[in-house]
Amino acid sequence: MTFLGLTIGAPLILAGLLALPLIWFLLRLTPPRPRDEVFPPTAILSEIAPKEETPAQSPWWLTLLRLAMAALVILALSEPVWNARDKQLAAEGPVLIVLDNGWTAGANWPARKAAARVLLDEAEDAGQPVAFALTVTGTPEALSPKLASEIRPQLEAAQARSIPGDLSPITAALSQGTTAFGTIAWLADGLQSELTTGWITAVTAHGPTRTLYLAPESGKLQVLTKVTNTPEALTVGVERADFSGEKTGTATAFDQKGRPLGTASYEFEGNTQFSEASFDLPVELRNEVARIAIDGGATAGSVQLLDERFRRRRVGIISGAKADAADQPLLAPTYYIDRALAPFSEVRQPRAAGVADAVPELLEQDVSTLVLADIGTLPTDTEEQLTDWVRRGGLLVRFAGPRMAGAESDALVPVELRRGDRSLGGTLTWGTPQPLANFAEDSPFSGLDIPADVTVSRQVLAEPGIDLVDRTWASLADGTPLITASQRGEGWIVLFHVTANTSWSNLPLSGSFVDLLRRIVAVSNGAISADTVAGGGTTAAARSATETTLPPLLSIDPQGRILPASSDVEPLPVRAGAEPELRFQNPPGTYGTSDAFRALNLFSGPADLKLFDPATLPAGAVVEGYASENATDIKPWLLALAIILLTLDCLAVLWMGGALRRMPKTRSMGAAALVLVFFVSNPTPGLAQEDSFDFENTLRTRLAYVQTGDDALDRLSQKGLLGLTQFISSRTSLEPGEPVGVNIETDELAFFPLLYWPISEDAAVPNEATMARIDTFMKRGGSVLFDTRDQLSGGFGNGAVTPQTQKLRQILSTLDIPPLEPVPENHVLTRAFYLLNVFPGRYLDGPLWVETQATGEDDAERPARAGDGVSSVMITSNDLAGAWAIEADRSPSLPIVPPNPTQRVYAYRTGANIVMYTLTGNYKSDQVHIPALLERLGQ
Repeated sequence: MTFLGLTIGAPLILAGLLALPLIWFLLRLTPPRPRDEVFPPTAILSEIAPKEETPAQSPWWLTLLRLAMAALVILALSEPVWNARDKQLAAEGPVLIVLDNGWTAGANWPARKAAARVLLDEAEDAGQPVAFALTVTGTPEALSPKLASEIRPQLEAAQARSIPGDLSPITAALSQGTTAFGTIAWLADGLQSELTTGWITAVTAHGPTRTLYLAPESGKLQVLTKVTNTPEALTVGVERADFSGEKTGTATAFDQKGRPLGTASYEFEGNTQFSEASFDLPVELRNEVARIAIDGGATAGSVQLLDERFRRRRVGIISGAKADAADQPLLAPTYYIDRALAPFSEVRQPRAAGVADAVPELLEQDVSTLVLADIGTLPTDTEEQLTDWVRRGGLLVRFAGPRMAGAESDALVPVELRRGDRSLGGTLTWGTPQPLANFAEDSPFSGLDIPADVTVSRQVLAEPGIDLVDRTWASLADGTPLITASQRGEGWIVLFHVTANTSWSNLPLSGSFVDLLRRIVAVSNGAISADTVAGGGTTAAARSATETTLPPLLSIDPQGRILPASSDVEPLPVRAGAEPELRFQNPPGTYGTSDAFRALNLFSGPADLKLFDPATLPAGAVVEGYASENATDIKPWLLALAIILLTLDCLAVLWMGGALRRMPKTRSMGAAALVLVFFVSNPTPGLAQEDSFDFENTLRTRLAYVQTGDDALDRLSQKGLLGLTQFISSRTSLEPGEPVGVNIETDELAFFPLLYWPISEDAAVPNEATMARIDTFMKRGGSVLFDTRDQLSGGFGNGAVTPQTQKLRQILSTLDIPPLEPVPENHVLTRAFYLLNVFPGRYLDGPLWVETQATGEDDAERPARAGDGVSSVMITSNDLAGAWAIEADRSPSLPIVPPNPTQRVYAYRTGANIVMYTLTGNYKSDQVHIPALLERLGQ
């Protein structure tokens, strides 16, 4: 039943409203609770007069309150829904529900699923079979009608995707199928595509009894398209489908860590479809932009990811030509290079004229690519400086010329050159100018078009060699190299065997010159590292293989958020010269590694968004928006209001009966005290007092041991650390508090500089989460002293595998442990407080293992080896706690093996050195202490 937009799901329940007059009559006769007054009873007895009494009436406002409460409950039970959808399915025949879960679904995916549930519920109530299809799915299925209860799990498991929907498999299945659907419901995205025409044709030919078309509002749908990093600004295209929609908006640029770098506004003029957002940022900030997103955008199309291809790299240019070439710019070698690089690079030219001054000047400006145009002999210092720069990752691009051809030797070339040059087409030569050969499939230039009119009349030749073919990126038609390259360290050297101007070829006049330089500069960008692209060895590096794959890194989800790639995302196939393809297995995101990745966006060019025209639907089609966009269930609101009225009724009855006024003050205070006790005993998390364990251990340095679950072993550890604590307090200025046992699964470990961990063969290996806490503790500066206590059985590191050693290996297998070594002769531990050369405990001969430290040439001459910090792991088998343990009368708990009193003294000194080492680090390796140490050593 529907009335003025309000639909009643159970109209018979409204018959209960007829009972409201009866309820009013009963409530009217119900008197309020009698009021008690305290006064002498004799006065009552003297004035009693028998008479007929009639009940008092409830106040009109209380009666009205209760009637309203009853009416609200009755209305709520009638299942009212505001703006509910009428039944839409045909009375007979199977139902086909096609749900568009493409990239636009991120903005209203819950609404789409809710609309599909409504249709599915209606079909289930009518007993009609249902076929269900998604426009984005990995494995399209046949349109086979099933029970609605079987389709429901598919609907609930359906997810929005970040790629365009594909109607072609559904169109083919509908055209080739034999099922006659009574209703076809298309839950669409509201956009026109190349595939919708064929889909509408198939639906019309199928001839269902009823066609439903549901689409969302598209006024806010805007997407980002091509990104361009011009010399002036970083610009991104913005496109909309609905010309009557929002005309303005803002976009924000973020760096790789998600920090905003700048915002840009845009506006659509009139009925235009395209606009542009421009970020006026310094080049340094523009090069840090990793993501641009529309503010408030909630689709994968509202985000553009940027990789190194979109960054403007600084390129320095140095020419060997004379300064007066500036008077004739078309003859200058730098003229064509500058104009070819300017669209995608930040070109820098030095003020200094000499190469010896120009090279340092440009390198100080952090150029990533340096172009040398016809530089012959380089000064020795400059050559060494460039060699070091290239090995550290620089890209050196060189152009040939007369100076290079006449140079005696040159180490900064990719291949050995033949002195002199080769002339083609002259009166004294029999050769003709050579065109360029097609680029090989494994060349970085693969896929580029070569103009037929580009020819080379002169070049420098490379000496034949076994690696010449591997180092050739481009060649002439006769096979002679035109561009060669080789890797030096982490950088590259690339050589054009022709000049940068038109004196040796007309290559600088062609558009291919710009494309070649763009591909070469991309090597320095690191968008895809050479080894990643080539997937081969050193000689093949920096070449795009015919096809390679990049592992998934990050993905754009349907709401436009950047998330780690899920397990169902496959590596991205990349083919040289071709844009990677969006697929179900390759959604928009980044592919590669965190240092070298390729961005794959939903739109790399114009999106060409167009609204779908419902007039093209079959005659009689029903066109609506999604039900959940308008329908509102008001039952919860009515019940909530009824509960509020019930609460007011209870308070009114208490007030009228005098219960609130009769409550003694002592009882009021007692109730208040009870409430106070409740809140004190159950404090809120924000006001809770710090746990006593954490609070006490922040005030005083304490030694700690790991509770193993073995009571006897834990008591021994406690006694041992207590004995060591008393020894340290009596011998040093440090006065630690009493040692504590820690539960490594739950207790905070950051308060303790050192954890003593005795290994018990019966203790269980901690789980991964616990070991992760230990790993974090060690990486934040804490140290763990593992004690296997098995020296008499072989001990850790001596080749024997005792149960304790085996247990320790299981524990260490889950930790990020650096290489270990026995404490070297000149380690800081040997001098941290006492001068020691052995580290005994209850047993004598077991070594103390620590992290291996890098050694230097002067380590043998230094009294204490330097290091970066304290060893996070120390391992012994000498049972240190057994030697330190004392009883209440300070007598030793366990004997020394062998029985040597001096050994116990050295065990205490070992403990003191370990504690001082963990607290002070390697300060004893400081040169300032060398004289005192030498004096103590008698040297």
